[in-house]
Amino acid sequence: MLTEELRTAARALGEALRVSEAVQKYLNARADCEADPEAVDLEKRLLARYEELITRQQRGDLLPRSEIEAFNALKRQVYLYPRIADREAATALVKPNFAEIADEINLPLGVEFAALAHPAEAKEKP
Repeated sequence: MLTEELRTAARALGEALRVSEAVQKYLNARADCEADPEAVDLEKRLLARYEELITRQQRGDLLPRSEIEAFNALKRQVYLYPRIADREAATALVKPNFAEIADEINLPLGVEFAALAHPAEAKEKP
């Protein structure tokens, strides 16, 4: 579907983004976070607890306020953890740039760039 010219341009764009200061800060913050066992554990615990609560809620269970408060406390702990907070701050800095770039790409292509980049994921979304 993509021409070789578009593939080459996309690779060049990807490389230019990868070496940009903001993306480098994000990649470094992400690597630091992934290398920190406590950060990894905190996020795994948060995700597991979230999935459990959602499953119970979808079954129709009423979640006690104490469990919701415990979940929110864990969530605060996760996002206040220094390496996770650094990664989230770096993410917040690059997201608007990527959204703007996607908009610029979508118009000339006449398609949603993200759907081309991840066709399997795009099909799964409603």
